[in-house]
Amino acid sequence: MLKPQKRKITKKDLKEDKFVDFALTTKTYIEENSKQIAIGAVVVLALFILILVYRNSQAAKTEEAKTILGKAQIEFQNMNYSKARMFLDRLIDEYSGTDAADQGYFILANLDYQQGRYEEAEAAYKKFIDSYDGSKILLASGYAGYAACLEYRGAYEDAAKYYLRAQKTAPDFVEAANYLYLAGKNYLRAGLDNRAKEMFEIITKKYKKSKRFTDAKAQLIIMAKK
Repeated sequence: MLKPQKRKITKKDLKEDKFVDFALTTKTYIEENSKQIAIGAVVVLALFILILVYRNSQAAKTEEAKTILGKAQIEFQNMNYSKARMFLDRLIDEYSGTDAADQGYFILANLDYQQGRYEEAEAAYKKFIDSYDGSKILLASGYAGYAACLEYRGAYEDAAKYYLRAQKTAPDFVEAANYLYLAGKNYLRAGLDNRAKEMFEIITKKYKKSKRFTDAKAQLIIMAKK
């Protein structure tokens, strides 16, 4: 009687055995821990839903803030300042942290400045420039507004520094040469003639087509005669 030949175990057989063992182990683990696995899946799903809800609420909050900002801008442009202030107060109180609320501080600062509320304007400009990181032109305008408040209360050197920062923030903005000129004038008032001269010289070299070019040249001529 012929004896059955022993079949050589191949790598494929070993892999299949390992797969079978893994499958059986996994099946056993799932059966023994099905309750914990189910709870974990529910937790993951709940977290996903919470994140989705949060993102949707933030998106809705952002859109609402933009709408209120738009209303404030319209009222401000139409010189309905009391209504503009009402919208701005609501925007800042209820939508703090949004880009629209940051811009709201800028409009509020302009409103306060126009109405002669210089301390309030200075505080609002400061909050704006400390928190806003959007448009360079708008940020430059914020620096210039803050500088104007400093200038009003006689802090001429600090005012000059912020006018200069406004120019550096948006050097191609149409108001950039004006910011430099105002920086120069405030350096003069602070008794810092050399710094003032630097400002006027930059205008004559970099902003030859600006409206402040002639003014800067005139200032340099006056300073040369001293």
